Amino acid sequence: MLQITIAILIYPGLALALLLALLLGWLAERQIPLARLPSPRALLTLDGAAAGASLLLAGLALALLPWPYHPAASWPLVGQPVALWCALEGAFWLAQLAGALAPATLAARAAARELQMSAAGRCVVWLSIGCALWGGAGWAPLALPGRLLLGLAGALALPAAIGAGPFGAELSLSAAGAEQGLDAGLAALVRLARQVRGAALLAALAVASAPRAPVALPWVSLLLIVALFVVAALLLRQMTAAMPRLTLPAALRWCWWRALPLALAGLCYMLFFG
Repeated sequence: MLQITIAILIYPGLALALLLALLLGWLAERQIPLARLPSPRALLTLDGAAAGASLLLAGLALALLPWPYHPAASWPLVGQPVALWCALEGAFWLAQLAGALAPATLAARAAARELQMSAAGRCVVWLSIGCALWGGAGWAPLALPGRLLLGLAGALALPAAIGAGPFGAELSLSAAGAEQGLDAGLAALVRLARQVRGAALLAALAVASAPRAPVALPWVSLLLIVALFVVAALLLRQMTAAMPRLTLPAALRWCWWRALPLALAGLCYMLFFG
């Protein structure tokens, strides 16, 4: 029980989720997501409770991934696809549905846009993660093209899944986006929860995509995962600088007609040659 508690609260759970969120925010946007703490009363609101629950579920999802040096590696839920999917999807849906119910029209509109883009992107990312982690493919040279296609598809869909860069909130009508009408502390908590969800999904993709080092060298796998995370965050920053904000139809086309075909091609390759 102690090992499970450590896994959920410290590594690779909540503490790591917060650290990765801060790292992602700094590398991709040059800003720290939590600039001001919310008041305790704010946590009793729908947005505050949803953001807090989303943050905790994202931390739990990280604890369910098969990380190197996992303190509770023998826990049956570690690496269990249904448990991981429920935890991370719950983190996204709780916060996004709460945002869609916002009384401010502009905030609800921004949240609905985020919900649709994120769901489309996560479909592709989950296909990439699922095939890489549980598809049964090894790391033989013949399997590498399929893994490369799946990793590329996940990387293309990830910005839409986490609402980053050109897939971020449309700010032409409201500079606050989905946080329109929230006080500064509560808005900071909502943004932090969004960053933690994004960092958790990126970490899941990195864990799934990183080559497995020999059992005697787990630190090599951990370094590869961290390297993939950092490279992806820096690419998000470049993507933000290079691309304009996409409309919702353009964002959905990006997911369905660019990222998804690559994922399906990788899946088909794995089925025949993996």
